[in-house]
Amino acid sequence: MWALSVFFAVSAGAQGQAMSLPELIRLLQQQGHLILYSTGLVSSSWQVSVDTVDLDALEQALHLHQLELRKQEGVWVITRAEPAATGLPPPAAMRAEPTVETVIVTGSIHHLPAVGPASTVYTYSAEEMAAVPTLASDALRVALRLPGISSVGVSAKPRIRGGLEDELLVIQDGVELMEPFHLADYHSAYSAIDYHTIESLDVYTGGFPARYGNRMSGVMDIRNLWRDDDYDTDIGVSSFADFINTRGEFGVQHPASWLLSYRQGDLAKLTDYIETKSGEPRYKDSTARMNIALTEKFDVSFGGAYSQDDIDFKGETERASSHIDTWYLWAGADWQPSEALRNRMTLSWLEFERKKEQRSFDTEPKGGFMDYRQKIQRLALRNDWNLLHGGTLLEFGWQAEYNAGDYSNTSVIDRGELAAILGNQQLIARDISPRPDGFSGGAYFQAEWQLNSRLTMQPSVRWDFQDYYLQRDTEYQVSPRLGLAYDINDSTLGRLSVGRFYQPEGIQELQAVDGLTQFYPPQHSDQVIAGIEWQRGRFKFLGDGYYKRYGAQKERFENIFNPFVLLPEMEPDRVGLYPSKALVKGFDLDGSVSFNEPLSGHLRYSYMDARDRIDGQWLDRRWSQRHTVNADMIWQRDTVTLSLAVTWHSGWHTTVLPEFVPMGTVIPVQSVLNNTGLRDYLSIDIGARKSWELGSARVQVYADISNLTGRHNQAGIDFDIQDVPGGYEITPDQETLLGRVISLGVILSF
Repeated sequence: MWALSVFFAVSAGAQGQAMSLPELIRLLQQQGHLILYSTGLVSSSWQVSVDTVDLDALEQALHLHQLELRKQEGVWVITRAEPAATGLPPPAAMRAEPTVETVIVTGSIHHLPAVGPASTVYTYSAEEMAAVPTLASDALRVALRLPGISSVGVSAKPRIRGGLEDELLVIQDGVELMEPFHLADYHSAYSAIDYHTIESLDVYTGGFPARYGNRMSGVMDIRNLWRDDDYDTDIGVSSFADFINTRGEFGVQHPASWLLSYRQGDLAKLTDYIETKSGEPRYKDSTARMNIALTEKFDVSFGGAYSQDDIDFKGETERASSHIDTWYLWAGADWQPSEALRNRMTLSWLEFERKKEQRSFDTEPKGGFMDYRQKIQRLALRNDWNLLHGGTLLEFGWQAEYNAGDYSNTSVIDRGELAAILGNQQLIARDISPRPDGFSGGAYFQAEWQLNSRLTMQPSVRWDFQDYYLQRDTEYQVSPRLGLAYDINDSTLGRLSVGRFYQPEGIQELQAVDGLTQFYPPQHSDQVIAGIEWQRGRFKFLGDGYYKRYGAQKERFENIFNPFVLLPEMEPDRVGLYPSKALVKGFDLDGSVSFNEPLSGHLRYSYMDARDRIDGQWLDRRWSQRHTVNADMIWQRDTVTLSLAVTWHSGWHTTVLPEFVPMGTVIPVQSVLNNTGLRDYLSIDIGARKSWELGSARVQVYADISNLTGRHNQAGIDFDIQDVPGGYEITPDQETLLGRVISLGVILSF
């Protein structure tokens, strides 16, 4: 860690105005220039060197990338430069982007970072994701290194600012995804989206725009890649994934582009934390997409995706299987009736099917079986409008969905004496088959305007409803939000965001696997975020303080000793937690430095306190890691990339029981819940990439090593129970997480 500190200290003495192109745009916006651009046109990896920060410098930098500035209704818009006249329409890959495309303050496509008051958002290009070392070379895991994220390296799904894992919304090309992770029944250890097909990833950790609904903590918004370089096809082989993706264009009168991808692999090396001696956790996923420009102002796009988990684990006394199939079909239409107005309509179909079986052959009478089935269908229609009028940005839209679910749970379980000591139900016999169905939807409106040369305001509101709740009336929610931004000086921006965020249980979130047959009313979170952004030359600093107050909390089920087990629903420590409220507060600090080449780095610190109110007591959440430090250094030159990343944080919490429990004693869960902190977590990760140009082809090799030192980070504590005179002797058994994980791969592009 000291080396990283020295690196930042030495770098502070560097001179010059070297920065990325988006950073140059941001500095100009702070001077009062209103500039609108698309991440589809302006890459965050493009570097510039300027003597003076002015519009002339921006125009010169844009010219190098065949882009230009145009002034429209008082706003500078970055577009593609007009091609030389050839008598033929430009191909789809080079056709000018629509002037207004998802006009949100700090959204996933068009950015106004200097005046974006509401959101805390981090944007990654595909190149930036690949440069950071990640477990199993799963580039979407880059989000786990952001400030405010709780993680012990197992799940690829981030817990954002103290929230639960299900408080994350994942969207791909405007379509909401359901369980977009492989090993979904075992902590979602690997993302189900091949990062080689991704153009950009936006991660919102707070105050996200009103166009995103029904989640309380964060958003991952993914844009798919149509073309990144001169190569049409990539074929890759690695420790965890074998893949092929190909893309291309066709048509002159109606230019079109297409993308196909297929991936499969074995994740056995990612499941050591559940301690099975044999297992076959195989997966596959595929995607097909096409875009056609019917006219200069009207595009259509459509596609499909498929994901499959085929997982079987066999231990000495336990067996488990998880088979999940997910299908997506979608079609979209983009219409731009004028330079200032854009409309997008998206129709999507989802089918999700899960078969989960568990068997325990433990010492009698403990043991049993569970057969669980889940089938979800969803038809969704979404319409989004964006309007740019003078200096005012407007965004509004609606969505409607029909949802149908079919659940079944047949189980007979004896959880043993330890469950009885916790006051938990020891003997369980279930045969339930709820079938919810109905409509859901909502609408939103968001405006943004500058009140004066320094102050910008962004009010917004959402309205949502659900009527698929069993034996209950339709639920309605109204979510007001307000964002403010103030330009303190040329290099400093202050931000404030306040709002209410609702989260109903989705049709797929009925907790039938734990025996529930009813949905809970929608939860809500009232949030306040105050932030500051400072940037000068190569250096950038972000700071956020946040306060989240939760209400109407649902019951949730956790394994309070060790969640990383093979049969979680059958374990004696599986308990229902029903907080009356929850409170999360903390702050995030993020410092970065970048050069033209070769070095760049980040140093991030987070403080977080996340607690539930249960039976009148404030209790720590298991993942409330009080202090967190993330640091990385990336060295890039020509065809070589080397990277180092370090993650340290306070240990998660677990529940520890007394060594002796008298016969007939019941220990209330809330009296011992999360009463012990585990050892601090530490992981040192390294990565390397090298490519060679071979005629018309390119070969790239890469390696990522996670937990380089093989540190035995703690997962939790299991307990062995033994009858002794007068009661029970309880012996703790420390459990550990993943050790060193090596990922090697090679990619051929042509």
